Amino acid sequence: MTTTREQFEQRLAALGEPWLTRRQLRELAGVAEKTVRNWLTEGPLDPSRVRAGPHNAQLIEREAALALVRRNLFEPGDSTTARRTGPRLAAEPHRLSHAPGEQWGWADIARRRGVTPGAVSNLAKTYENHPLRPFPPAVERKRDAGAVAEWFLWYDTERPGYAARRADGRIPAVVARLEAALAGPEDLTTTRLAYELGVAHTVARAYLAAAAGQLMPRHGLIARSDIAGLLEQAGHGGTAERRRERVRTLLSRKDAPRKHITVGGTDYYERAAIDGLLSSLRDG
Repeated sequence: MTTTREQFEQRLAALGEPWLTRRQLRELAGVAEKTVRNWLTEGPLDPSRVRAGPHNAQLIEREAALALVRRNLFEPGDSTTARRTGPRLAAEPHRLSHAPGEQWGWADIARRRGVTPGAVSNLAKTYENHPLRPFPPAVERKRDAGAVAEWFLWYDTERPGYAARRADGRIPAVVARLEAALAGPEDLTTTRLAYELGVAHTVARAYLAAAAGQLMPRHGLIARSDIAGLLEQAGHGGTAERRRERVRTLLSRKDAPRKHITVGGTDYYERAAIDGLLSSLRDG
């Protein structure tokens, strides 16, 4: 799924840095790391617009980075330009034209969408088991053109994962899903939630973070990444890295609390158990 202009502007509003990392560029565009690499290979930036940051990470001057994203996501191609790997949303929803009874293969669909056959194939695979809108199945490698046209009309109209929503969006549904996971407990990955909701990975990650922010304190849980902050509050000196290392050492002890659940790649522990562990340090 491709980022819309609205989604792009929303993400951009949260970025104030004058230089952006490749990771920020990837999240801004809603694409894979490989896609960003391809963009930079196909359209190399002026050396004056690139510099090395901490840990030798590549930093790209903000305006150059935004121009790169806008050019690759939103500028229409022409017959002399290589087709993008997409799959892109149409600027305006419209039904693909077809003859009665016509059957389409990947190349037929790709030509009408202005992307590669591989992009269409990947999109179809992503949506083949969608609970509401599965991609039309094939018969001898061909698909009914009418069904495909209707599916893309839905895809362009709904803009899955990027449609404008009310202020709370789908957070209540994600909160309910996370409640069910906590009851298990059952680890809940961003990939799993993205599949269940039919949204992009970056959107699912934002939903999970918001839901976890609401639920975890209510359930008396604390993220592993926040335990070092408790050490600091308890008066343990040293650098932040030293405190994080201390947390790693403490949690590797045989008598250390076990993680309660993993949500979106973050381990959560029972706060009471962690408080008890830190209390033992003061008493010891």
